Amino acid sequence: MASKRRAAEGALNFLGGSRVVGIGTGSTVMELVGILEPDDRIYVPSSVETAEALSRRGFRVAHPSSVRSIDIYIDGADEVDGNLDMIKGRGGALTMEKILAHYSRRRIFIVDESKLVSRLGERGPVPVEVLPEAIGLVAGRLEEMGLHISERACPGKRGPLMSDTRGYLLDVDLPPGVDYRNLDVDIRSLPGVVETGFFLGLADAVVVGYEDRTRLLTRG
Repeated sequence: MASKRRAAEGALNFLGGSRVVGIGTGSTVMELVGILEPDDRIYVPSSVETAEALSRRGFRVAHPSSVRSIDIYIDGADEVDGNLDMIKGRGGALTMEKILAHYSRRRIFIVDESKLVSRLGERGPVPVEVLPEAIGLVAGRLEEMGLHISERACPGKRGPLMSDTRGYLLDVDLPPGVDYRNLDVDIRSLPGVVETGFFLGLADAVVVGYEDRTRLLTRG
C-alpha cells in the first residue's frame, strides 16, 4: 500500500487552483480521497463508490450532468504502457471514467509500479461495457473476430456484473501482438457496445508510486 500512497501524494501537486476536479475509481484513488485536505472545490466522481467516499469526508460532490467543464481529472489505471496508453475499467466504472477524462482540461493518472507493462493486456483482459439487451449478440460477434471473452460475474448473484451506467461487462483477452488501436475502433463500432477500457492518448501525465519515491511520466 505504500506505493499507492506515494502515487496519491504525488497527485496533490497537480491540483493547484483547480475549482472543478474529476475523480476516478479504485484503490489508489481511495488513497487520494483519504489524504485530501478540506477545501471548497467541487468534486465530480466517476462512480457511486467515489461519490460516497468524498461525501463522507465532507467534500462538495456534483453529479457529472450538473457541470459544464472539469479543470482536472485524477484517476488510477489497471495497466500503463510506455506510450502512456492504458487499460482501465476492471473496477467496472470505465464509461464514466472515460467521459470525465475526455471532457477534462488536464488528465493525471496515479498508479503503483506494478501497473507498468510492456504491452497492454499483459496483466489481464480489457473490459467492454455492453447494453444488456445486446450482450449475447456482441459476445457472439467478438468470438467471430477470434477473441476469447468472458462475462464479468456479479458476486452474490447469478448473471453478469452491471456497471453504475447499467451496462453489462465483458472481459476480452488481448492476443499477443494485436493492434489494439484498430481493435478498439472495431469493438466500439459494434452496435450495442457502450465503451471499451482502452484509454488511448488520454493521459497528460502518470504519477508512478514506489515504496520510497515517485516518478512522473509525461507524454513525449
